[in-house]
Amino acid sequence: MMPWIIMLCIVGMILAFAELLMPGFGIFGILSGICLLGTLLLIAKVYGILAFLVALVLVVLVFSLMLLIARKSGIYRKVVLEDKQEAKDFDERTLEGLLGAEGTTQTTLRPFGVADFDGRQIDVCSNGDFIDRGKKVRVTQINGKTVTVVEC
Repeated sequence: MMPWIIMLCIVGMILAFAELLMPGFGIFGILSGICLLGTLLLIAKVYGILAFLVALVLVVLVFSLMLLIARKSGIYRKVVLEDKQEAKDFDERTLEGLLGAEGTTQTTLRPFGVADFDGRQIDVCSNGDFIDRGKKVRVTQINGKTVTVVEC
């Protein structure tokens, strides 16, 4: 009976580790919980409560050790995003004085793209028309963050 208990515990640990590294619908986590719970219940039934408590402590320690090894080896950093994106509010003052200005498209507007106005790269949109790269455009409207241009 002991080899089956050990095998069930190892499968449960592998599934729990897989759920940590590849979170998805939770199927690995659910199967891991079933395997580990089954392991602990089998140990309690066959070997008694003291063995159950020892096994519970061992499962927690082994799982913590696996997580520590994953963090030290770099596997954890490859899977978990640790970078923080600093949110910056858009300052509409950067668009002041742009109404009526003429510039050159840096990308094809489909209808959104980028245009250059006196060295300033601005995200712009056309009125639904495609405007090729390198064409002259004029700002017709500024509504919040949206700068609308037409081809000159």
